[in-house]
Amino acid sequence: MITGDQLAIGKETGRRLGMGTNMYPSSSLLGQNKDASLEALPVDELIEKADGFAGVFPEHKYEIVKKLQEKKHIVGMTGDGVNDAPALKKADIGIAVADATDAARGASDIVLTEPGLSVIISAVLTSRCIFQRMKNYTIYAVSITIRIVLGFLLIALIWKYDFSPFMVLIIAILNDGTIMTISKDRVKPSPLPDTWKLKEIFATGIVLGSYLALMTVIFFWAMHKTDFFTDKFGVKSIRDSEHEMMSALYLQVSIVSQALIFVTRSRSWSFVERPGLLLVTAFLLAQLVATFIAVYANWGFARIKGIGWGWAGVVWLYSIVFYFPLDLFKFFIRFVLSGRAWDNLLENKIAFTSKKDYGREEREAQWATAQRTLHGLQPPEVASNTLFNDKSSYRELSEIAEQAKRRAEIARLRELNTLKGHVESVVKLKGLDIDTIQQNYTV
Repeated sequence: MITGDQLAIGKETGRRLGMGTNMYPSSSLLGQNKDASLEALPVDELIEKADGFAGVFPEHKYEIVKKLQEKKHIVGMTGDGVNDAPALKKADIGIAVADATDAARGASDIVLTEPGLSVIISAVLTSRCIFQRMKNYTIYAVSITIRIVLGFLLIALIWKYDFSPFMVLIIAILNDGTIMTISKDRVKPSPLPDTWKLKEIFATGIVLGSYLALMTVIFFWAMHKTDFFTDKFGVKSIRDSEHEMMSALYLQVSIVSQALIFVTRSRSWSFVERPGLLLVTAFLLAQLVATFIAVYANWGFARIKGIGWGWAGVVWLYSIVFYFPLDLFKFFIRFVLSGRAWDNLLENKIAFTSKKDYGREEREAQWATAQRTLHGLQPPEVASNTLFNDKSSYRELSEIAEQAKRRAEIARLRELNTLKGHVESVVKLKGLDIDTIQQNYTV
C-alpha cells in the first residue's frame, strides 16, 4: 500500500484489509532526513519487506516502483490521480481505476471500466491463460517440426525409403485443423507470473521431437525388417509391400503427432488435466479420417494402399504404449532446467544422502540453534560445541525455537492491540527517548 494519508490511517486500513501493518513513512525512508533507527537498513530491503508506505509524494511512488524493479520484481501499480501518473508509467503494468483522471488513464497499460479492483484478478487470469496457450503451441510446433524432419530423414538415410510428399501434406492439413482449436482450449493459468523460458521450450521440443522420431524409426524397422507384428498380433506381413508400409507409417506419424498436443498443453499428467471439448472433438475427427485413409485408401499417385483394420489396431496400440513416456520426459526436462537437480547434487549434497528426510531434522536443528544464539539464549561458542550431542538436543532446540516464535507473536499482538504498545511503537519508529516522556497517556 502506497498512500498519501498519515501512517496511523495506513496501518489501520492495512489491518482491516489483512494487508499487514508493517508500514513506514516514506519521507523517512527515501527523503533526506532518515530516522536513525532505519538508517542502517538498506532501502531496497525495507521496500521489499514492508507492507506499505504512508505520507508519500509522487516522487516517492516512482522511486518505490523503481527500487522494486531493480530487485527483478514484476511491478503492478494502481492509481487514479495525476500524482500517480509517473509511477503508473514506470511500472511494468500500470492500472487506472474506473474513475481515474485522464493523466492516469494515459499513463496506464490497463484501464478498468468497472468499480473496484477485483476485475484485476480476472485480467491477470485471462492473460495467463492466453500466454499458456501460446506457450503450448510453441512447444508443440518445435516438437512436431523436429519429429517430422528427423524421423523421415533417418528412414531415408538408413533404408533409402522416401515418404510420400502428398501424405506429408495430408498430415499438415489435419494437424492445422486440430491445432487451431487450441485457442479455445481449457488451460490452467500459471500460479506465478510466467515468461518466455526459451531454454525450457526448445529443450522440451527437441527431446520430445527426438523421442517421437526414434519411435517412428523403430516402428518402421520392426515393420520392414522383422515379422514382430505378424508373430505377436497375427496380422499379415507387409514388409515386401512398399505401398502398405506407407499407409502404416502414415497412420503412426499422424496419431502420435496430434496426440503430442495433449502433452504440451498440460503442466501435470496429460491424462489428468481435462482438455477442451473442441480440441478433443477435432483430434478424434482428424484421427478418424487418418485411420480410414490408412485402412481403405488405394492411391497410386501417393504410393499408399489400405492395410485393413488389423494393422490399424496394431498401429494404434503401438502409438498408445509409447505415448505415456512423453509426460516423464516433460517432467524430467522441467526438473533439470529448474536448477534444483544440480543444487541437490552439487551444493546441498543431498541427492544421494542416506539421512532421513534428506537430513531435514539436522537442518532444522541448525536453524533453531542459530535463532537461540541470535536471541542471546546460548553463546556462539557453546552452540558450536553442543550442536549435535544427541537426538534429544533436536527436540530441545525445536522447543526453544517455538518459544521464540511465541514471544515474537505476543510482542506483535501487544503492539497492535494495546494503547501502550501503540505508543511505544511510535516512539521507537520516531527514534524518541521514552524516558523523557511523561508516563501517562492521554486519549
